[in-house]
Formats: sequence, C-alpha cells, structure tokens
Amino acid sequence: MNNFFEVKDVDFSVGGKTKVKNVSFSIENEGDVICLLGPSGIGKTTILRTIAGLEKLDKGMIELKGKTLSSEKINIEPENRNISLAFQENSLFPHYTVKENIFLGAERNKNKKDHKVSFAELIDLLDISHILNKFPHEISAGEAQRASLARSLVTQPDLLLLDEPLSNVDQSFKEEIQEKLKKILKNSKITTIIVTHDSYEAFYLGSKCGIILNQELKQFDDPYNVYHLPNSIEVVNFLNRGTLIPAEVTSPKSLENKDLGTITGNFIKPFPIGSKVKLLVQPEDLHHDDKSNLKFEVVDRKFRGTNFIYTLKTPNNTLIPVFVHSHHIHQHELDEKFGIKRPIHIDHIVCF
Repeated sequence: MNNFFEVKDVDFSVGGKTKVKNVSFSIENEGDVICLLGPSGIGKTTILRTIAGLEKLDKGMIELKGKTLSSEKINIEPENRNISLAFQENSLFPHYTVKENIFLGAERNKNKKDHKVSFAELIDLLDISHILNKFPHEISAGEAQRASLARSLVTQPDLLLLDEPLSNVDQSFKEEIQEKLKKILKNSKITTIIVTHDSYEAFYLGSKCGIILNQELKQFDDPYNVYHLPNSIEVVNFLNRGTLIPAEVTSPKSLENKDLGTITGNFIKPFPIGSKVKLLVQPEDLHHDDKSNLKFEVVDRKFRGTNFIYTLKTPNNTLIPVFVHSHHIHQHELDEKFGIKRPIHIDHIVCF
C-alpha cells in the first residue's frame, strides 16, 4: 500500500542555498496530521513552499496520492496541486472583507461534491463571526491568522500546509484554538503538515513530529518517542526538557552517577558494562521525598500552574530538574535542601 504523501531524499533549497539536506518522510493515511519542529530560520518554511510548488527541486522527489509533484525533471505548477498553504504572516487580500477572502477559498473548489467543511462551521469554530465584514487592516494579527486558516480549510485541499498557524494568537486563546483546529482537521480528514517552533503545540496536534536541526531532519517519530526517546543529544538540547549527566554502566539494567548513586531501568540502547555515558534525566524521572537521605540544594523553582519544576544543584555542580505536583504541601524555597526518593528507577534509560 502506497503512502498518501511522500518526500524522498529531497534537498530543500531557496535562492540557490540548500536549507535542509536529504530529507525523507511520509504521511501514511489521508487525514493524518504531522508537525515539523525547529528553530527559526532552519528551513521549515522552505519545505512548505517547495511542497506547494513555489520552489523547485534539484534533488529527490515529492509525491501526493501516488502522483509525482516535484522531481529533478517534473514540477507541477502550484495551481494544479490542490495544495493550500497558509503563511505565518497576514496573507489576506487587503481590498476584500474577511468574508470575501474566505469565500475566495470556497470558490476554488465549488464543484467538489463532498463538502467536508462548511463555512458556518468554520466561522463558529474559529470565532471570527464578528470580523466577517471588516477589512484586513481593521483586525488584529491573531484574527487575520484565523481568517487565513478558515480560507485555507474551506478550499478542501488534498494537502494543507500551515506555517506557524497560531503564532499571533493570544496565549490565553491558543489552547482553545488548538482544540478546535484539531477537531476540524479530524472531522474533515484534511491531511496537514504544520510547521511550528512550539513543541507542546506539535505534540498535541501531530500524530508524527519531525525535528529539523543543522540542515537535517534529525528525528521523525511519534510525539511520545520524540520526547521520551530522543535519538540524539541535539534533539535533547532543542527540546530542553531535561539534562544530561555523566554516568557509568554497571550492569545490563543499571548505571552509577556520583551524585545520584545507583539508577536502575531498561536501556533503550545497550552499552557494554564500564561504558562512560551521558544519561538523560527528565523532570518526571526523579521523585521528591522529604524523608530521603539523598538531598540537594534548590537553586530555582518554576511554578507552572499544575506543577513546579525544581532545579537542584548536586555536590558536583550538576543541575537536575525535578517535577512536583503543585498541591504538594511543602513548597521548598531557594537554598533549601530537597530530598530525592530512593531507590531511583527510570523506566526508559536514554544514554548517549
């Protein structure tokens, strides 16, 4: 069975400069949503522009529904791809109202019999009924972004490309929009590639996530695996959700760290006994225990609403993050001692 969409060994370039090299990934089923994550300027937008047909290929192949869209010899024009690209910046036509802008999208596919997305449903879900008769210069950046999103969705494309679709949406409203966007995409079965620098957004919206760093697609996997089983130090550093500490492998199921002592668990990748490794310790891996005799100094405390992330400093000056639920009765202050529960067991031991 062929994949619905496929990128094979592609170099993504713009203006003669290669941004991302030798990229391969696929979308297995129609209606799947994938997210591409990476820092600004890494080439994520270039990938979308190339898939849409706005940039040509010098190497590799892009296929949609079994048809070649781009290769060294083939380049289907953008208007013949039935791919919709919503840019990060305001892409609304300034001399049309918001309603007229959205209807331009509907007009494009007016002959389609299976209308997956209704105009009224989009307006309601994206909460833009109050701006329909306004012009783009009369609305906020966040409202313009949602209107552009509505126009892209109503075209019923075979493939929807979203470039930082919620970057201008207020933080207080973002989670609600994410929920609505996920519902729209699921109900309408519109296959989508979302570019973002927000890992939480990518983990929520995407069934698969790709991490782009240093001109390469470093990892393409389920969000759970990208977070808990990163395949390189580069991915660990980009996600910034843990710390790497020195350790020595002491058995097929244990290792030793000078500050934490013995740590048991299941190695994701086996190492010979005696190997010096860097162990990934994420905030959820260690547990707080006031009665423990293993105590470290609190040097930072971040309140995240549902939880705290304490940063602890060990005698060897290693900084270790620890997750604690916010209802925990004893909140530790800076310079206080913080106990770590023993024995320490980490289900998935990730080492490099």
